[in-house]
Amino acid sequence: MPMIIKKDWLTIGEVSELTGVPIHTLRYWETEFNGYFSPLRTSGRQRRYNEEAVGRVQKIKSLLKEEKYSIAGARQVLSRKMELEEGFISNFNSLESAENPQLEIPPVTPN
Repeated sequence: MPMIIKKDWLTIGEVSELTGVPIHTLRYWETEFNGYFSPLRTSGRQRRYNEEAVGRVQKIKSLLKEEKYSIAGARQVLSRKMELEEGFISNFNSLESAENPQLEIPPVTPN
């Protein structure tokens, strides 16, 4: 679900208001979904959420609240999704190089 955030980043409070997820829950999810969800930090350690991070918060919320996954189950779903995306990118790169093979030109031998 595409969103348009009019700023480069949002604070944790703004993300909480936007998504309906309490601030303490966002902090907890950050530890539970470490490989999938971790907002950027300023030098003062304040969290900064970009559009991708907000989308990930919404995905986690959907898995937990709407689809009724446990934390462990949601972690597995997200892990599998990341594996598939990485596999797709890897396969795409392989396919791309197969479509554009490097031509090997044999050396010319004198007659």
